[in-house]
Amino acid sequence: MQIIDYDSIAEIYDIYVTTDFDISFFKNHIKFEHTKILELTSGTGRLSIPLIESGANLTCVDISGNMLNVLERKLQSKRLTAKVVCKNILNITYKEEFDYVIIPFQSFMEFVGSENQSKVLNSVYEALVDSGKFICTMHNPEVRRKNVDGQLRIVGNYATENGNLIVSGFEKDGNPVVKRYQFFEKYSKQGYLEAKRLLEMQFELIYENNFRKMAESAGFKIISLYGNYDESEFNEKSSPVMIWILEKTK
Repeated sequence: MQIIDYDSIAEIYDIYVTTDFDISFFKNHIKFEHTKILELTSGTGRLSIPLIESGANLTCVDISGNMLNVLERKLQSKRLTAKVVCKNILNITYKEEFDYVIIPFQSFMEFVGSENQSKVLNSVYEALVDSGKFICTMHNPEVRRKNVDGQLRIVGNYATENGNLIVSGFEKDGNPVVKRYQFFEKYSKQGYLEAKRLLEMQFELIYENNFRKMAESAGFKIISLYGNYDESEFNEKSSPVMIWILEKTK
């Protein structure tokens, strides 16, 4: 499986990823008191920090050491605490330790191939206590594939201290693996291009029935399937995302 080089963009990630649309959802679905939470693919702490500020006992795991360095600086500046672990999620070995495991921001789709996806599900199952909950988020393939057309799109133009950062990209293939090419261009205040970087990414379009079978095979019970962060019912044709709430059963 291709490992996405998030280390290379860790210092600029927070400039262009500022969304907070899912924070209320996770706060509403997690009981913070006397619980332990494992966040996989935590990155720079876009979700981690608000959860910790709400009282979460959080363990943050990510494969990118540079992204976690940013997270640790944030924790220090805000005088917050969390356990931060740099590790490939395919290799985690926690045993019945957590009340919740979460994979936010549709990141489960970056585990390409049914073998890797099943390995993650099995590892999450082992990490949870009995009746523990797993919240897993993914794009809805029927909606998401509409942007997989090879067309270059501007993600955004972001002001920085010394100029601007323009982020763009395009996606192709999608049967079922999407190849994504993201470009980062730094411009001076005078409009001169100072640096340009390419980040190659990939993720898999995972369909409802396939994930359901994998989750049940790993031992999970399906508690809920939402189609958006407003908790609306999942609709295969129109929902932007799939938000799975699974429970560990004996």
